Amino acid sequence: MFNAIKIFLFSTLLFAACGTPSNAVLERSLHVYGNNEMCKATIEKAALVDGVVEANWDINSKLLTVKLDTNVTTVKRILKSVASAGYDNEEYIGNDYAYQKLPEACHYERKEN
Repeated sequence: MFNAIKIFLFSTLLFAACGTPSNAVLERSLHVYGNNEMCKATIEKAALVDGVVEANWDINSKLLTVKLDTNVTTVKRILKSVASAGYDNEEYIGNDYAYQKLPEACHYERKEN
């Protein structure tokens, strides 16, 4: 009987540990400038740094919605990556060289620094 109780308690603890998420997935919406489908593809690709589960940029609202594992990456890291691809966002000004390399259709009106 004592062994049955030990097995039951061990099993309960094991299942509880398996059900506990080891990572914290967070969904955030971030403002990123851009114009069209070409921009969308580049922005989403740049946002997919390690730890990002999903990235979707909405053309009309200019919002990049990301799902990220906060144990692996940060919102700032994602926004830096997007800026390095040439796109201004709520935290960083896009890299000027990368911006000039974007297709003309992806050039948006930039805020002054």
